[in-house]
Amino acid sequence: MGKAISLLRPQQPHTEGESERREGMGMELRKRPRPRRLDPDFVSSPPPTPPRKRARKQPATKKLQQAAVKEPATAREGPRRIRCARAGIGSPVAGLEPSRCCQHAAPRSRSSFIVRSRVPFNWYEPDIWTEVAKHLHGIHLACLARTCRWFRRLLADDSIWRYAFIRDLSLPTGDRRLLIPRPRHRSWRHLYATAFDNTHAYCFRQREKHIDWIRIGGFIMDTSKLLLTGTLALPRWMPPADDGPRISIEMTGSCLLTNARRGIWIADINIVRCPVCNINNCKGTMQVLDARHCELYLEEKFRDGTWEYEELGHYIIDGKLDTAAAAIFNLNHINSTHVANILNAKSWIRRRHDLLPKGRLTPVAVALNSNLKSKDRLLSKFQAMRDMSRDGEIVSVRITQQLL
Repeated sequence: MGKAISLLRPQQPHTEGESERREGMGMELRKRPRPRRLDPDFVSSPPPTPPRKRARKQPATKKLQQAAVKEPATAREGPRRIRCARAGIGSPVAGLEPSRCCQHAAPRSRSSFIVRSRVPFNWYEPDIWTEVAKHLHGIHLACLARTCRWFRRLLADDSIWRYAFIRDLSLPTGDRRLLIPRPRHRSWRHLYATAFDNTHAYCFRQREKHIDWIRIGGFIMDTSKLLLTGTLALPRWMPPADDGPRISIEMTGSCLLTNARRGIWIADINIVRCPVCNINNCKGTMQVLDARHCELYLEEKFRDGTWEYEELGHYIIDGKLDTAAAAIFNLNHINSTHVANILNAKSWIRRRHDLLPKGRLTPVAVALNSNLKSKDRLLSKFQAMRDMSRDGEIVSVRITQQLL
């Protein structure tokens, strides 16, 4: 009932004595002024302003001294902005203070609103350029190294050249059973240079007999046992290793080498002239499946001709022949699916009328196949090169096939 009477009762004007008494009580108690309340029923009312703290009263003498020292406001602040007159809006609920509304002037531009420049991008970030360099070809990497010293130092990192070497040789990286070995005494940059500088085995010997060559790719030798075959089929049985490779080649058309150098091997197809007839008049060619260790071209004894290929044996196939094929296998993975893919010749050899040679590559084996026009006898020769300074390790093998 009391609340209803207070809402209906109009505001009474305060007398002069009562206002002085209230002012004196406020100065004594120093009450904090109540903040303005926002009227929820009147949406257009502006948000309440935070309460201002009352300044303490100072003696009159001190105020006069400060006023004398201060400069006039017009000279210090300059011309003030013209503000519009405040318009009062009566509160729809009795007992609440009326709100004030006016047009606010646009705020002055401050230094905090100016768009500041971001931190400059570091163009020479090693991690970024290392990832970019992994997707460039070796020629482009060499050109990038010539631009400035910073790129030259960056591209001296062997991890970039290792990635490019494995990528361009189509070596597997996802198979955990096939670990890519590190080179013995060479850097990956030197290995990449010798593998992709358009050099082949006949650049060092018998250059006049060479016609053309095709790169097949690289495969991994994680064992010292290497199996060579003159057909796309595995031998049913192998003679004892003590008898030597010659007897095995003559009886089965394949041989097992037990002292091959472990590491990454590179396989190429070479087309050479037939040595039986006259070079000027003979139009016949031979196909050569050449496989070598990736560090062979960096050996000085190979370059100066100290190391030579030795004959392991030859195998003659009589009868009707449609194809001439040869293969090299890693004996440690002879029962894997990689070898089965090569032995399934119908899935990858060319059509019957296409006489161009074609190579097949897997992570642990490599093969070569060519269609034949005539059906004469086929002669397959097996050769190997040994490093006599390291217990006769085999560093390169060849299977040469020609029609008789």
